[in-house]
Amino acid sequence: MHSFYIFLSAFLLIRTTVGYMGDITHFNPGLGSCGMQSSDADDIVALSIPMMNNPANPNLNPKCGSTIHIFNPTTGRSHRATVVDTCQGCAPQDLDLSPSLFRKVAPNGDGRVHGISWGGRRMGS
Repeated sequence: MHSFYIFLSAFLLIRTTVGYMGDITHFNPGLGSCGMQSSDADDIVALSIPMMNNPANPNLNPKCGSTIHIFNPTTGRSHRATVVDTCQGCAPQDLDLSPSLFRKVAPNGDGRVHGISWGGRRMGS
């Protein structure tokens, strides 16, 4: 029954959003490329350079402030996060999470977790 719920959650994530899969890491936020101040306790995320595709003024990026859904197939849980920054060292489909969000998504994570599904309505490139 547990695998059915994992399948259903993943299906709903992909059905309602553009879906990606990558690694997650964590960073200590501050003033992000979107011009928003964030703290370690906020449920925020930084997208890779190619995923953000920032305009000349990154504060005007339509992805800034958008919500993404992050799904960990190991735990079967989904979490929401707000896009506030650009991750300089991320591979195209990787995410950099605030420390508190990283602990929620990957409670047993050691700093990098592979195979995390994620997506959002404004993520199409």
